[in-house]
Amino acid sequence: MSSRLLGVLLIIISILAFHLLGSQPETQAIWQRNIAEKIYSDPVSVGDRAVFVAGDKGKREYRLYEIDSSGNTTAQSVQLPNLPYEPTGFKNIVVVGDRASMIRGFSVPGLQLVWESGTIEPFNFPPLKTGENLLVQSDASSLFCLSSTDGKPVWDHTFTDKLINYGVDKTVVCLHGYADLKSPNWKASGLDPETGEVLWTITRPLGSDAPIFVQNICVLASSEGEMLIVDQSTGNILYQHQIKGLKASQIFDEYLIMQAAGGSRLLCMSLMDGKSWTTTMQSNLTGIAKSGNRLLIADKKNLRCLNVADGSSFWTRNLEDVYNAVAYRNGIFITHKDSFFARSTYGSYIEADSPNSRWVAYDNSNFLKPILTDAGELLLSYNGSLRMLPRATSVQTPTNLDMPGQKIQTEPNFWKDKNATESSALPASLPVNLVGGEADDKESEKDDEKPADQNPATPDGLKPAADDWGKKDEP
Repeated sequence: MSSRLLGVLLIIISILAFHLLGSQPETQAIWQRNIAEKIYSDPVSVGDRAVFVAGDKGKREYRLYEIDSSGNTTAQSVQLPNLPYEPTGFKNIVVVGDRASMIRGFSVPGLQLVWESGTIEPFNFPPLKTGENLLVQSDASSLFCLSSTDGKPVWDHTFTDKLINYGVDKTVVCLHGYADLKSPNWKASGLDPETGEVLWTITRPLGSDAPIFVQNICVLASSEGEMLIVDQSTGNILYQHQIKGLKASQIFDEYLIMQAAGGSRLLCMSLMDGKSWTTTMQSNLTGIAKSGNRLLIADKKNLRCLNVADGSSFWTRNLEDVYNAVAYRNGIFITHKDSFFARSTYGSYIEADSPNSRWVAYDNSNFLKPILTDAGELLLSYNGSLRMLPRATSVQTPTNLDMPGQKIQTEPNFWKDKNATESSALPASLPVNLVGGEADDKESEKDDEKPADQNPATPDGLKPAADDWGKKDEP
């Protein structure tokens, strides 16, 4: 053997030894089972059972599986000919919609077919849960609210134009409009989730991003990527961010997380006082979670823990290859590999107080999002593996109440009503600089609307924090 070849082998062995010895040992499961099919959905909890979608894509055969707290399969549904969306769980029923415009409700336990219904056209978005009902797009311009118990319509609403996206919280917020390829702008309407009655409409040009919600507000994007804070009940625009080209990712309590520059920068803004900070992303964002005053940010290579108030760093952990990351319990759950050479895929639950994992599972395929049950933490993987892990004891992390000057009310009043602009009085567009600015009279006359007496309040501008990447973490 040549010295060069020997040197290469020694390097490879050293790398493998480093990763094998440095890997955290697998957490012993309470029980572990396997099914013969692939798993295509996160599990949902219905009563004391867990339900998920499994099957064989090659044969186009799918069904629901129902398991108990010991991992025993207690029921399987009839065969479903098309791949379903994620199942939606209710009190004693689970509902699935598929890509062939069919929606079915199954009883739990037992997975007996209770009802089925079809839409005129295949829906573009998964059905959304609202209370004990389900929102389903029937065709390009119609939205139906179905009862989860029998599948019968509670109400329906037909728009005069195309429905492009929607979301639901205290209000059903729908984005709709005329599909002009040269100018893909949309407007928004708020519907009463109980009756389908139109509560308000915003006619200014909007983007097609799905609305996101927190307490009494929702966040929409203008056609130029400006974040708009909207009162859910009235449609009043309470605030418009000055920066264009933004995309809202998530809201945690009072903090709005946004992406800019094609995802290469992350912005965090307080919805209480408007203060914000920004940080550079080293690779594509895969998931975000918040615990107390700490924000967990996972990209394709690393997990960072930052102070949610100012972006300062607590710690950073290198994960080499991250496949997915979701907020879970008091931290974040990540599917990753430790190195290019690793054959095992790891599922790690990490909390904000420490970069060390609370528990780790090994497999040879991606994991689905775990769920917390009375018996432990249920974790499934794509290859059909089921396991119940012991419930990890969470460490108390600092809360917002520990942060001087930070208070969260039960029903916070973001940008109080005196600063709001009536949605019906908004011009078609607003200037970028809102401080003391007035709307363009021509745009106002175009829509036969009057500019509001006062523009939305403008809090402190975007204040970039010093990038914490690569700097020494605080102990």
